Amino acid sequence: MQVPNKKNLIFSFFIFTFWLSVPAFPASKRELKTADSLFAIAKYPEAQNLYKKNFNLAEKNSQALLLKLAFLAEKTNNYTDCLFYLSKLALAQPSRHLFEKMDKLAKEQNLTGYEFDDYNYFIIFYRKYGDYIPILLLTLGTYIVVIMVTKTRRKEPILQIHKISIVIYLLALLGILNVPSLYQTCIIVNDNTFLRDEPSSAAGVVERVGKGHKLTIIGSVDHWDRVIWNNRIVYIRKSDLWNI
Repeated sequence: MQVPNKKNLIFSFFIFTFWLSVPAFPASKRELKTADSLFAIAKYPEAQNLYKKNFNLAEKNSQALLLKLAFLAEKTNNYTDCLFYLSKLALAQPSRHLFEKMDKLAKEQNLTGYEFDDYNYFIIFYRKYGDYIPILLLTLGTYIVVIMVTKTRRKEPILQIHKISIVIYLLALLGILNVPSLYQTCIIVNDNTFLRDEPSSAAGVVERVGKGHKLTIIGSVDHWDRVIWNNRIVYIRKSDLWNI
């Protein structure tokens, strides 16, 4: 159960005053301009309806739109929606501060999956510099191959440690290039959601959980997603989830 907490809002009005000057540009500029005006005069319910209308679950949304939706969701104590929008924002603009804010809010609401650990820190680094890392590794790999070919043509011996290094390098490159596809997360959006040990409504129930928890998806079977819960693989209906 999510407990309202009015003392510790994630965003201050100062931050959002700054973001009011940043236009959001998804579907309808006219509607979003109206929503921004409503937001500026604190007509939050009307602004929220327009922002939600222009939010696209499957496509990229502007950072300003995500910030305002998160702020409005928190004002109404809808922490599931708030954490969802913040998680979407973290994909576009990851930062240590943002992850720590989500971790703090989740702990206050007894929600799991938002812990700021080494893995999340790596994701931040990868998403910031991910476009450059493969290029750097491929350049290094090309240099190593050239050295190996040159030694082979000169009939110079290649040390065993160098061969092992090549194998490790290729495995590391393969892993890094596949990070985006391996890191898919979701949020439970329905109360009394059942986690099952098999992808079937007749399967045994592992646990019944509330909404707001964040999970890592590792596969899918028909209408079910295979996720990790408490270091255990379980299945959950796709209709109970929002993919981040």
